[in-house]
Amino acid sequence: MTPENEISIRPLFATPLLVFTVVDHRRINAELSRLILERETSQPSYSDDEVVGWSSPHDLSMLEWAADPLELLLGQVTQVATCMTELSERSSLHARQPEWRVAELWANVQRKGGSNACHPHPGSFWSGVYYIDVGDVSQGANGGELQLYDPRGCLPRMLAPYLRYSVPELHDAGASVSFTPSAGQCLLFPGWLFHAVTRYTGNAPRISIAFNLDPIIHKGS
Repeated sequence: MTPENEISIRPLFATPLLVFTVVDHRRINAELSRLILERETSQPSYSDDEVVGWSSPHDLSMLEWAADPLELLLGQVTQVATCMTELSERSSLHARQPEWRVAELWANVQRKGGSNACHPHPGSFWSGVYYIDVGDVSQGANGGELQLYDPRGCLPRMLAPYLRYSVPELHDAGASVSFTPSAGQCLLFPGWLFHAVTRYTGNAPRISIAFNLDPIIHKGS
């Protein structure tokens, strides 16, 4: 029996996850894969307690040894960030959109047993990851998925683990959402969103690039 009252349902506090496929990604991925795997064999991994696997330094040094393919990739990334961001009403420039630049980026190579512990990217409005080669990652097999955690924490599940809201958009309240990537896909999400990579059990290398973006705000004359 349904109530006679008309019910207006407004799911609140949405968290953006932007997913897009990079144009000309096959050519970009072939070049980046070659450069990153060469770097993996010649340079020690950046020290990061969160990561099981190899990664390059978390700075802008990758722009020096992978400049050409990164230029094609990052131009599209910053264009999407600009399109999807606006200045708020608190700004005197609220009619304008900020542009974006890459503040830091790094390459990741995960082989069998690799993972990335749960973490945010403090200080960044947009953070992201680009998938060059997902190795043997597939839906429900071999791990390596990106886990995105409800920023409200586990409270909804802790209070009533046997209940959930009847609105499908709220079924993930208090949980994590698993995303299975494809090569050529890029994801942008808020830097404060906790995320992780599940333990990868495939044999082929899983190769990605992570990055943070900083805004460039042009003031009017």
